[in-house]
Amino acid sequence: MPSASTSLAVVAGLVVGAIASAPAAASADAVPGQLVVGFHGSVSSPARQRVIEQAGGRLVRRLSHIDGTVVRVRAKGLALSALQRRLRGQRGVRYAEPDYYLKKSTEPDDPLYAEQYALAATGAGAVNAPVAWTARTTCAKVAVLDTGAQYSHPDLTGNIWHNSHEVAGNDVDDDHNGYVDDYYGVDLVKGRDSGVDDEGHGTHVSGIIAGHGDNGTGISGLCWTGSVMPVKFMNSRGKGSSSDAVTGIDYAVRMGAKIVNGSFGSSSKSTALADAVDYAQSKGVLLVFAAGNDGTSNDSAPEYPAALTDSNIIAVAAVTTTGALASFSNYGTKSVDLGAPGDSIISTYLGSGYKVLSGTSMASPIVAAAAAMLRSRDPHLSYSQLRSAILSSTQPDAALAGKVAHPGVLDVGAALASAP
Repeated sequence: MPSASTSLAVVAGLVVGAIASAPAAASADAVPGQLVVGFHGSVSSPARQRVIEQAGGRLVRRLSHIDGTVVRVRAKGLALSALQRRLRGQRGVRYAEPDYYLKKSTEPDDPLYAEQYALAATGAGAVNAPVAWTARTTCAKVAVLDTGAQYSHPDLTGNIWHNSHEVAGNDVDDDHNGYVDDYYGVDLVKGRDSGVDDEGHGTHVSGIIAGHGDNGTGISGLCWTGSVMPVKFMNSRGKGSSSDAVTGIDYAVRMGAKIVNGSFGSSSKSTALADAVDYAQSKGVLLVFAAGNDGTSNDSAPEYPAALTDSNIIAVAAVTTTGALASFSNYGTKSVDLGAPGDSIISTYLGSGYKVLSGTSMASPIVAAAAAMLRSRDPHLSYSQLRSAILSSTQPDAALAGKVAHPGVLDVGAALASAP
């Protein structure tokens, strides 16, 4: 058996080419000064008029006879919240609620967005991002264990985490965490400095998570604004040791990441890496791992760390534009959880450019980004709640039946709606 220092290779491998109702007065998402009031069917038109006027309102329009009568009401000389309270206390009134604004599905203005089938609202291989974007476009911090990131990329700058307790370039370990000048993440290959990418893979993964959205430039990540922590443990050839992967998980946890993406793997099981996964679990950290690109079953020929059985892991297979399991993707009903787009994915790349890559490396980060979006909405969600929300709301996909534990594709819009 290979030792614990066995190299862990980049998984991508395949390069294709270069609501609860708030008080009305406090609702910014509703028509100012206006309520929608529902009456029981037994309440006559004159009685409705009388109830509204006595409460301090003015009937504007009858809307429908759904389960009685629904009307539009405006406040007359008093606060809308007071009118709402008065109406809710009247006999015959079923509800009095804000007249909520309804928004169209939001899509970014990034010029390459049209090529990002993975983010579309429809399609078997898409994750329904526009529905999620109507509610949230920001995401919590995600540590990316990879080859680093080009933090100066115009579609990433501003979305890269920086160590606020460290002074960049002063050759001092200011925060006493054991690393000198780890300002934009850390380079574990060198043992110091920021996690600068010299291979490209990590920059591509980072853009999938948090390429600036709606900025008129390049692509959009699932997170329009976010915080990607580059933890570089793989070198310019896309290889890194399990000992550095262990160190990388430790660094991510110590620096406050609650979500970690790992687009790497090996057929050799490292006990040290398994211990690091256990440690992350004890600290409440969700780990999202690529299933691997061998086109084989992880149940019978495991790819680690994706095949580890800890409850804080989500293992991700890759699907194509049609929702079919990608020919290169590993699978397994016991060891792989769900599918996500991983075939012909365009994202940020070295030299401030963009590139199309395929692999489960591209599928994993979009799931990590979905978890970060959920955690941004509620930072108290546990890894088990994040995991449950994502896996219980997948879009059913017959092509994944008998291939993954939850036979469906990530649906970030549904996950956001279902999270506690």
